[in-house]
Amino acid sequence: MVPPLLQYSLLALELFALAFGCVWLCRFLNLPGCKAMGPASGRLAYWPVEGFEVALLVVLVLLMGAVSQGILSHFLGESVKASANRKGLELAVYGFGFHGGGLLAWPVFYLLRRRLFAAYNTTPPVSASPASTRLSWPQALAGGALTVLTALPLVAVVSLSWNALLNRLGLPGEPQDLIATFNNTQSPLVLTGMFLVACVLAPLNEEMLFRRGLYHFLRQRFGRIIALVVSACFFGAIHQNLAGFLPLATLGVILALAYERTGDIRVPIVAHALFNLNTIIALLAGLSE
Repeated sequence: MVPPLLQYSLLALELFALAFGCVWLCRFLNLPGCKAMGPASGRLAYWPVEGFEVALLVVLVLLMGAVSQGILSHFLGESVKASANRKGLELAVYGFGFHGGGLLAWPVFYLLRRRLFAAYNTTPPVSASPASTRLSWPQALAGGALTVLTALPLVAVVSLSWNALLNRLGLPGEPQDLIATFNNTQSPLVLTGMFLVACVLAPLNEEMLFRRGLYHFLRQRFGRIIALVVSACFFGAIHQNLAGFLPLATLGVILALAYERTGDIRVPIVAHALFNLNTIIALLAGLSE
């Protein structure tokens, strides 16, 4: 049980973040009366890949994630089922397997790509456009923090509207039951594993797949609108929760625009991690009510 004083303090912090985010969102959208942030394009270097290569990458990420998850399930499944912290351990162990396996797919993809080109006595094409200027770590961290502050008010409004529509249509709008899972997990080790998966591995794997891979390719081939819609819809759908689909798709759009604006994948990764951390803290503190 979270003390009321701490709840009020966290609520005040959330409201301050929302207010700051609303101001920053107005700048992000270049609304009248707000200082413009400048153009959102021009920072992404050309990625010399073909459609079949991106399809191979997506298949590898999902396949290696599923296989890694299956291996852990085979060797640790009985122990996980017998644990007093079963739900939490499932999130930690199987999340580690899926997202860890997905990240390992990237070096495998580039290795297969080099071998494929070597079979035809050639080398993979190299981008002729200059690479975007790499941000320093403080700049990347600040960019991620500002991105999540921009996202919070918009995602909150979309979430309220979307769930009201689902209720009106009589469709299932129940969020994933993370509150009970976190509250029923007593082991500090398991809780640490859950936090690491939610705030480190998941943001890394999902941003590399949806922004660095899918959005980057679609943006240069089909334009911004198609790239935003397709990558955001896949991002919302992969979480397999109707209540969270549109809010997460909205988050995906903002993360993609932040990636394009900065040209640095670390910015959406940091923003995604902070968004997940904020969600977990709000759930544990009872602010979701």
